[in-house]
Amino acid sequence: MRFGIPIILKYKNPSNDPITIDIDYDAKLLSLIKLGISKTNPSLFKELYGKPTQKLFATSVYFPEATFLKDKIVLNQEGKLILFFSVADVGLGLSFYNAFIYLHHLRLNKNSKPLTFGPNLVAEVWKLYSIEVPSITKDQVMFKTMSPLILRNDEGRFISCEKESDIEDFNKALIRNTITKLAAHPELVHYAQKLKFIPVRTRKTIRKSYGMMIEATKGTFELIGNPALLSFLLECGIGEKTGSFSGMMSVI
Repeated sequence: MRFGIPIILKYKNPSNDPITIDIDYDAKLLSLIKLGISKTNPSLFKELYGKPTQKLFATSVYFPEATFLKDKIVLNQEGKLILFFSVADVGLGLSFYNAFIYLHHLRLNKNSKPLTFGPNLVAEVWKLYSIEVPSITKDQVMFKTMSPLILRNDEGRFISCEKESDIEDFNKALIRNTITKLAAHPELVHYAQKLKFIPVRTRKTIRKSYGMMIEATKGTFELIGNPALLSFLLECGIGEKTGSFSGMMSVI
């Protein structure tokens, strides 16, 4: 299941200035998601966010016609961004669907308090729309990142896959991380051990999240593996921090 959720940001007080947000927007945007889940499914909220857990869903953010500066993002005239959410588990997907619908209804309810997005902005969550995810039937598929891929090596250091010399360490980290996601899918563990990442046109990027500067990978790449495993990864994301706007990909 995959959704797109348009969000419009506005100033709390009327202003003609362009809507500008910090490049480290994770906490503010994640707070909206957490609000929706906490109100519609408190037990799931506690399970997902009561302690650090491996998130079996992927998220990314698209800023149409935005200008990216060193530490800021200047949004388009509408103040628009689009949150993308992808998940393999239908039950989990329906829970998030309900959460996003709840946030959308707050916009329609004149008695509801505006959703805050930092000290100066409010957010309006518009109606979500579904996105078709292609079926994977081959064991070698080309993908592109929708949000950066984040992995750590055996020493816990964030790594990227920019050069040929990076591939071995990156694949080891990817296999290890993928296996941790397969507790509910033991039949795929054997295939995960043979998963292979081949960079096609990738580059290193630095992603700022919660004040941390995280090395990550963006671009196009191939994955070689069992089609069922590749389908699972397409829907729930690859690598770490997929619930915090990393690891989401699309087929090309």
